[in-house]
Amino acid sequence: MATYLSAFALLLALASPAAAQLAPPTPAAQAAAASQAQRMAQELGLSPDQQARLRQVLLLTRQHMDADLTAHHDDPGALRTAMAFDRAKSDELIRGVLTPAQYVRYQQYKAARIGQLHSTSQVGR
Repeated sequence: MATYLSAFALLLALASPAAAQLAPPTPAAQAAAASQAQRMAQELGLSPDQQARLRQVLLLTRQHMDADLTAHHDDPGALRTAMAFDRAKSDELIRGVLTPAQYVRYQQYKAARIGQLHSTSQVGR
């Protein structure tokens, strides 16, 4: 598992100058990753090992996105590109943690969550 995540960290560090300067995860980031992993574990029926691996992927993704925000705060286009890259790599790693059936359910879960966010953001408009 550590080798798998280290390879991901190396790949992102090589691909993005912002990612090369990751700050240690904050307690809030750790709590958010743990909470999201727990929700996903319940939704997808993950094993304890899968949940732990997923938590690490989510935490690493959060660290990279935080680094992107810092590095590209004055360039919205570069920020969108960096975030899209991070989301794609995260999805690739999540796919490696899940079984094929769980990954299909994850895609459905993700689509439903995005739909909820969009419907909530439309309230009051």
